[in-house]
Amino acid sequence: MKIGTLTILFLAFLSCKDVTERKPNESNSDRFELLPYPDSDEQEKYLKSKKMTEFLEKPIDLQKFKNSKKRNYTTTSVSIGTDYYFEPKIKDSIFYTYNYPTENFNESKRIDQIVVFKYGKNKHTYEDETEILIELRIFNKDLDLGKANLVGLTKTELESEFGKNYLNFENGIAYSNKNKVLILELENSKVKSYRYIKLNTEKIDNDLIGEIME
Repeated sequence: MKIGTLTILFLAFLSCKDVTERKPNESNSDRFELLPYPDSDEQEKYLKSKKMTEFLEKPIDLQKFKNSKKRNYTTTSVSIGTDYYFEPKIKDSIFYTYNYPTENFNESKRIDQIVVFKYGKNKHTYEDETEILIELRIFNKDLDLGKANLVGLTKTELESEFGKNYLNFENGIAYSNKNKVLILELENSKVKSYRYIKLNTEKIDNDLIGEIME
């Protein structure tokens, strides 16, 4: 019994001695794999893509924007939905269009429009906070749009903010994520107008963009 105990203690002593005599790098190299430092270009692409994803999820604060326009002449109308609109399966619902003339509006300018999906008892009220943003049709610069004030930006500025992961079409570019798309019409490499749409499909290609832009 004593011999067995001494043998175990001796082996334990040798094991401890071996661990203490190893150099730190030798011990770590046996147990851990060093991971490469993230590439800075990939990090930048990721951050820009994240910005675009966040933008597509919520391009504007709809209620805040509507409140900012109460001082202006705003018209509303029931809108006809399209084949590509996202449409929740909710009864007693309609599409509604808000028309927002700019402060220095004239006949040469197109009116900015917002299409929403409305339902329930407040669906005919401007103050309805349950409505769902479906589309932005923006043709003018407007500080009230906040981060969605994109008209006039250059293509280079867009790429600097949101990256180059976009689809090219004849007159512009389109960013998308899942069922949301931002279609930017360019003129002389600047944003002339844009449309943001919440779609009923995640298949976004040139054919669909062509249908939307007709």
